[in-house]
Amino acid sequence: MPISIMIVGCSEGYPKLGSGYKIKGDGGYTTSIVNSQNIQMISRYILDYSYDSSFIIVAQSPPDSLPKMKALYYSDNDRKKIAADDKIFRRYWIINKEVESIYSFDSVNRIANYSNVFGPYTKEKYSEKKDSLNIPKNLKLAIE
Repeated sequence: MPISIMIVGCSEGYPKLGSGYKIKGDGGYTTSIVNSQNIQMISRYILDYSYDSSFIIVAQSPPDSLPKMKALYYSDNDRKKIAADDKIFRRYWIINKEVESIYSFDSVNRIANYSNVFGPYTKEKYSEKKDSLNIPKNLKLAIE
């Protein structure tokens, strides 16, 4: 009797955003954006994102502003529905992939900073920063 062996590879299932950046997480809300060294650049809970060859733009929401999970896993479609809810508080971020990422540490607030990561912003400040960085008008979030 012949024996068949099948090798199946695993994939994270999260998109690569170019220049070594990618979405990473356990599914559901537990997604963040990491760089090529797997260093978290924008923490969890990513509601919406978009990218081109130069920039990554992100809408994020802190855990306490999200509805309670009714399932163990939220699909991308579920996340988009949640992101469309105007009642959910959002913070906005921009990563400039064309600028060198230089690390610094804010000892007062105890957070890491990177020279090419901008935010968190309110929607108004985010729009102003997009304009100042000359981000193309066609690069936008679904919730904009």
